[in-house]
Amino acid sequence: MAEVSGAKFHYDDHDTDLVDEDPPVQNTWYEVFHAEDVRLIWCTVWQNNTEAAAKTMEIRWTIDGNVYFNTWALASATNSWIYRNEYPSTGGTEGLADIASARNAAHYVDKRGKDFKVEVRITEALGTAQRIVCRCVRETEDLT
Repeated sequence: MAEVSGAKFHYDDHDTDLVDEDPPVQNTWYEVFHAEDVRLIWCTVWQNNTEAAAKTMEIRWTIDGNVYFNTWALASATNSWIYRNEYPSTGGTEGLADIASARNAAHYVDKRGKDFKVEVRITEALGTAQRIVCRCVRETEDLT
């Protein structure tokens, strides 16, 4: 039987990228990360306010110039996992989806890019003690 040689693992682990705005500014985009040669694994968004009110959130991933976007009402003290869905991006208005249960960012399509940026914002009037948190876990390509 022929020996199978292993392929080099081509991505280096990277710590969780984090935006934690307490309080955020309404309609201000917060950059979670902007990096080269990225493979995105997880992306989550959480918001909380004293009134326990749902708030409209927006997230966009810009990958090699292509914009993927989602807007949704996020319940207070609730986490949403963001993932690339099977739909095309139409002028930056589609291509991402949110779900309440854990979902890999590449659920339908593996998300890699030479130039990758993730941004998040809250578009609704802020609640009392408003806070937004976005976490992304990525790997960066090892070119060595």
